[in-house]
Amino acid sequence: MRLVLLLALTFLARTVAAERITYAEVHSSALGRSLPVAVVAPATPRSGPNPVLFILHGRGRNHRSLLDAPAAREALLAASCYVVLPQGEDGWYINSPTNPAARYETYLEEVIAWADRHLPITRDATGRGLAGWSMGGYGAVRFAETHPGKFGFVASVIGLLDFPRPETLPEGQNYRVPTVRFTGDPAVWATLNPLHAVESLRSSALALVLASTGFERTMNERFIAELAAKKLPVRVHRLEGGHEFSLVERALPLVLADAANFFHNQPAATPSPHETSPRPQ
Repeated sequence: MRLVLLLALTFLARTVAAERITYAEVHSSALGRSLPVAVVAPATPRSGPNPVLFILHGRGRNHRSLLDAPAAREALLAASCYVVLPQGEDGWYINSPTNPAARYETYLEEVIAWADRHLPITRDATGRGLAGWSMGGYGAVRFAETHPGKFGFVASVIGLLDFPRPETLPEGQNYRVPTVRFTGDPAVWATLNPLHAVESLRSSALALVLASTGFERTMNERFIAELAAKKLPVRVHRLEGGHEFSLVERALPLVLADAANFFHNQPAATPSPHETSPRPQ
């Protein structure tokens, strides 16, 4: 009898949790079509405007990728803020200089505007965060740079943060630039590279997750060095592993915790650049 009751309570808890995950379609005038978005509501929303974290997926993934992974799904359901997961396709969250129809930065603005209209979330930067992994990490940081002061918390997990760029980094630390999105012109690449606009992040609390053997590691180290040169604080987590989704799953609770700390007036950043997780030996 106890086992039956326990199973019934477990089923009920999972059902209630699942009801906090909703899906919608966001019409994009920029793209001329609608794309899906997933929303995870907190278990105990505030009576007033709630904090919100937008999370951008990586290349080859989609708005459901985290929700389809059991551990990541549980982490999202445990979040104390609203989480919005848009579909970003393979657009890198930029307005492509090669294809006027591929306006994914403007599309992301539309997603945020949609969330403001339909969710009980704050519009104050102190309660808004933007994060992503891989391509989405690049997109989150660059979007925050082009929209300074709009997001109090910004995080990247194995993001390409010194990109696009010529392939002049050490062997195994480069990534071929998708010229269909970025053009083949290095001068244009420089205008789209987050490394060159870190000053725009001065009003944001920053958190980065690096992989010990990821191909993007040198890009991230160069980005951290640029932050240090500008005296911009950042919280850095270093995890063992490569540029892989399993590392993203392990990193997600760290990002959610940093976001929660920021939203509760415990900034994720400190007065000077530092590391919160040990450097692998």
